Amino acid sequence: MSLRLLLAIGIASVVAQTASAQWYYQTGAKAATVAESQARGLADIVRAQGEYNLNTARAAIDVEEARSQYIENRNRAQQVYFEMRRRNTEFRAEQAGPKPTSEQLFRFNQERAPQRLAASQLDPLTGEINWPFILTDKPYDEYREKLNMAFAMRAREGSYANVDEFRNVTGTAEAMFDELKNRIRDYPADKYIEASSFMRSLVFDAQFPSG
Repeated sequence: MSLRLLLAIGIASVVAQTASAQWYYQTGAKAATVAESQARGLADIVRAQGEYNLNTARAAIDVEEARSQYIENRNRAQQVYFEMRRRNTEFRAEQAGPKPTSEQLFRFNQERAPQRLAASQLDPLTGEINWPFILTDKPYDEYREKLNMAFAMRAREGSYANVDEFRNVTGTAEAMFDELKNRIRDYPADKYIEASSFMRSLVFDAQFPSG
């Protein structure tokens, strides 16, 4: 055996003994052979892998539990929402009272429909129109002149001469009403309401024969 080989074996032996002594003093464990050290190292690797797998599994369980909790919370929120809507609907229905019958609806619509002008507003014999004060304003002069003539002739003849005349009268009345609506800010509220109600009845009355 060569001198160089013997020297290498001696150095390796010293290094092994030194490492073993260091491990002994640092860990307080008993002296171990190289094979035992390898076994311990392998065990540490296996244990670390096992801890990693365990931690990974726990993390997956936490994620799944969080997901399940989220789904449960969302379902509860939806249930609360629809329950609130149901209660709100029931409350509104209770406040509104029973639904009106067909007869009640018909009577209500009849009451809401415009009425023909009273005799104090439109003379059924002469057709003279007693205009509300604000409708005597200058912007309505042309409309008033046409309607005064048309209603006087209707009273005299008992009806319109033809369909074109009927359309002219009703069209003029509607145009005058539109003019009033455009000037809503020009008049006091009570005066405007009075004139608006009058025009609504005038437009409605223009659709009928005299009387």
